[in-house]
Amino acid sequence: MSDLFDQFITESQELLEEAGAALLALERDPGDRPSVDGLFRAFHTLKGASALFDLVPFTRLVHAGEDTLSLLRDGRRSMTPELADRLFRALDQCGRWVTALEAGGTLPPDAPDAADRLLRDLRDGEGRGEGRQAASLPAPPGFDWVAALDAAERHAAGLAEEAAVTAIDYAPDPECFFTGDDPLALFRRVPDLRLLRIEPVEPLPASPAQFDPYRCVLRLRALSGALPEEVVPVFRSVPDQVRISAVTLAPLPPERGAGGSASAETPPAPASLAPASLAEAMLAEQARILDLPGDAAEREARRAVVARAVEAILAALGRPAERPTLEAATTDGAALRRFLTPPPAGGPSAAPAERAPPPAAMVRRALRVEPERVDALMTLIAELSVAKAELAPLQRRAGGGDFARDLKAVSDRLDGLVGDLRHAALRLRLLPLARVFDPLPRLVRDTARKLGKTVELALDGGETEADKDILDVLGEPLLHLVRNALDHGIESPDRRTAAGKPSTGTLRVRALQDKGGVVLEVTDDGAGIDPAAMRRAAAAKGVLTPEAAAELNDADAVRLVFAPGFSTAAGVSDLSGRGVGMDAVRAAVERAGGRVEIASTPGTGTTVRLLLPLTLSITRVLVVEAAGSLYGVPVAVVDSVQRVPRSAVRAVKRAESLVLRDRVVPLVRLRRLLGLPEEARGDADCVVLAELGDAPVAVAVDDVGDRADVVLRPLNGVLRGLRGYTGTAVLGDGRLILVLDLRELL
Repeated sequence: MSDLFDQFITESQELLEEAGAALLALERDPGDRPSVDGLFRAFHTLKGASALFDLVPFTRLVHAGEDTLSLLRDGRRSMTPELADRLFRALDQCGRWVTALEAGGTLPPDAPDAADRLLRDLRDGEGRGEGRQAASLPAPPGFDWVAALDAAERHAAGLAEEAAVTAIDYAPDPECFFTGDDPLALFRRVPDLRLLRIEPVEPLPASPAQFDPYRCVLRLRALSGALPEEVVPVFRSVPDQVRISAVTLAPLPPERGAGGSASAETPPAPASLAPASLAEAMLAEQARILDLPGDAAEREARRAVVARAVEAILAALGRPAERPTLEAATTDGAALRRFLTPPPAGGPSAAPAERAPPPAAMVRRALRVEPERVDALMTLIAELSVAKAELAPLQRRAGGGDFARDLKAVSDRLDGLVGDLRHAALRLRLLPLARVFDPLPRLVRDTARKLGKTVELALDGGETEADKDILDVLGEPLLHLVRNALDHGIESPDRRTAAGKPSTGTLRVRALQDKGGVVLEVTDDGAGIDPAAMRRAAAAKGVLTPEAAAELNDADAVRLVFAPGFSTAAGVSDLSGRGVGMDAVRAAVERAGGRVEIASTPGTGTTVRLLLPLTLSITRVLVVEAAGSLYGVPVAVVDSVQRVPRSAVRAVKRAESLVLRDRVVPLVRLRRLLGLPEEARGDADCVVLAELGDAPVAVAVDDVGDRADVVLRPLNGVLRGLRGYTGTAVLGDGRLILVLDLRELL
């Protein structure tokens, strides 16, 4: 069952994400019925799936959650923040168990104890009356059949003249046998069952040969002497198909007594329809189904099912129809009725008065591909790119003539094909940023409650796509930024009100694509960052001397938040204050070839921008030369390249600097950074201006080559610990280069 188990892991992860989102929506709007239904379905599906693998603690926990949600659906328990906390704890535990199952195939040894604690947690809340409403529901309309019971039926059920009973009205889904529901088995579990009626919901066919044994056409009605609270759990798996209510039987009128005119009043059983009449009724029902409301996807799915049903009914009647004709006739109920209307004598078999539009395209299903296969494909494409680049030297050697022209044409065509292939393969690795957005609503909700703040989260751009490796890089930095904004940025409701702001803070996370990369912005409307406080903290912590701190402008002072070990928090908490969060954000982003920007206005708020490449599989580098060797500098950190006269270089001992764009920029020489021999070359320096987050740095190199897209390979073996290099790459002409990590070198 390994394939089924793998499918269980994947679907459980998706169901837990859906349940978390539905629970957040339900907490915001306790009357949101679709969220209640979605949450219930997630727990119910998890219960059934986990039972396949004998995961008893898992099944018990989601079963208890399902019971709680059943009470919520029936109105006998209401949603509160405390109940949401209990359900969130259950979902979190299920998530940890799924992770353990994925890693080792079994639940942790403490799973039974953890399940017991959470079960008590859910039941304690119910026992304390948390969110509970009236113990019994008023009898809704539709239970008239209870009042119509005659004396004989009451006597057979052992009911007194004025008895309080629980009435059950169960209309099973026609496809219930395929979903594992057994109506009779459910009623065998009903406590103190007094009466059971089984009636057809439609006339049964006259001939057994026309009966469909796989379709349930029955309605079951029953009376129980138990309380509704004891009956409801029996039907927890089919709450949308059953109605349960406490009903008090009224005394029988005199003419309904034991004298026995009840039999005369009992309506006769409906006569069975003839086969043709039954088929007509079924076809009319299909037309009604087409007219039900719903969005485009629901209507399209419904149309396909109706087309299959109509095809089967017509075939049984000896009137087969071609599939294209049926698809055109099942666009809506009116079209189907016109199609089914008997033609006039001598007329065509079906006379469509107007041609129905062609059916919409079927919904495409996603195809799951293992990441390793995509990585292997990218490796092959990289090798193909290198092989393709070897054609350029051959063209030069070929000189002129027809052969050279043909070779160039083939090279150009191959270049285009390789580019298209690489682009298509990259698209396979792209995923929406909604995947890194998914944990944020829960994080904001829990953190805000812990801090006693009210925060509204706005997410924008979740459909923006990026390489899966970029998403892996973004996950942890994004959580750091959100926690930091909640803890340090957004003020408490009292402080916000005193400052003339709304008591509810706003945290906005926005994603977009820009210049071939991904931009992620985290903006809060909190207190902002005070540059003066940053200067004082920098001097107090020894990050800068007091004189150097005083000389910083406001923008540079704000950027001190990225300094290692820097924090202005008054104390250390489980959220922040250790001085590692923002430094970790910058380090993670820069390791991926990106950079971090920050802008803040005291009293207004702060915006942090993460700029990352679209993919890590292929890196664009600027090829530079130093002492006869070639190196690569990631284009993401390159601001500009220019030649600077040596006379413009200012030196103080061994330290050198330039004035670029009215700003003093330190100058470093790549030969010196790499320990290579230094020698003067001409009267000008070739300078690469690098933006490394804190401030620009000018790097002097011997020469600058072209930009190149390369596949970066990390250093392995004895070179694994070599600092200052991110890896190696092969240029199109086959030459090997080392790709530099300028921040680490500097």
